[in-house]
Amino acid sequence: MPVTFTLFNKGAFSQGALVFDRDYKDRPEALANGEPLYRVYTKWRTVELLEDTAVGPKALLSGKYEGLMKRSVSLNGFGSNTLAKRTAILRSGWSFVDFMSNEFTWRVSGWSTSWTLSDVNGAVVAKLTRATLRRNKLGTLEIMEDVSESLQALIIVTCKLVHQTVQDGEHSS
Repeated sequence: MPVTFTLFNKGAFSQGALVFDRDYKDRPEALANGEPLYRVYTKWRTVELLEDTAVGPKALLSGKYEGLMKRSVSLNGFGSNTLAKRTAILRSGWSFVDFMSNEFTWRVSGWSTSWTLSDVNGAVVAKLTRATLRRNKLGTLEIMEDVSESLQALIIVTCKLVHQTVQDGEHSS
């Protein structure tokens, strides 16, 4: 059964995202139903995924951008490390290898509002439907199958990286 998350901007000038556990139309509705499950921070040179727990935030993944063009991110978490990287110079997609050595690629096509994450066999593992007319909503992420906690974390972080790359490209054109 698919698992659905909604991503919202953390704040007006923040590159962070709040991740809630189902589909919400706006941030006030999501906050009225509870706190976010995760917070994703993409700062100048670092990336971090925090899980909100009863005792405070718990770091699930942390990473650093590599290279002058920030084309890859080394990620650490769940007792291991991996690399997420841009798929091509002029494309917004990202790919990564999970902690079990499985390869995944985000497919971003033109101005489409729907992006898919596929495994090496082409099976769709997740899909982000980007919000178009909502100021603070980034989109709705649907993970199509039951996945491990570590893969779910990688999907959420790379989804945010893809969204940020597309958004940066739109602002520079």
